Amino acid sequence: MTNLQHYITNSELEIERDMGDPYITWNSNTYICVTSVAQFSRELETGGFALVKMLTATIRLFNCDGTSRFTTLPTPQQKITYSVDGLQYRIESVHTDPTKSYIRIVAEGIAKGI
Repeated sequence: MTNLQHYITNSELEIERDMGDPYITWNSNTYICVTSVAQFSRELETGGFALVKMLTATIRLFNCDGTSRFTTLPTPQQKITYSVDGLQYRIESVHTDPTKSYIRIVAEGIAKGI
C-alpha cells in the first residue's frame, strides 16, 4: 500500500464511521462503505414513468493494516444488498479510482415501482 492509498483508506474510515457504518452485502460478505441512494423516473411504463432507486457505493480496497478487502471485484449484473433499506440492487458498473484505493459501484434497485 502506498502512502497515498494509506491516507485515502484512513480518510474513508472516518467518513464511514460518521455515516454510521452502512454496508453492502456481496458474495456472502459485508463491506462497510460510503453510500448514497437516489430515485429517478427513467423507465417509461404504461401510465407514466416508473420510479427506480439508484445506489452509489464507494468501497475501500484495503483494510487498516494494508491487506486487500477483495479477492475478486464485483462485476456488472451481480446483486448486492444495502443494509440501510434492506433492498437488493443489480450492479450496473464498477469503477476503480486512479490511485487504486477504492471502487465505486453504481447499482439499480431490482424491485420496480419503489
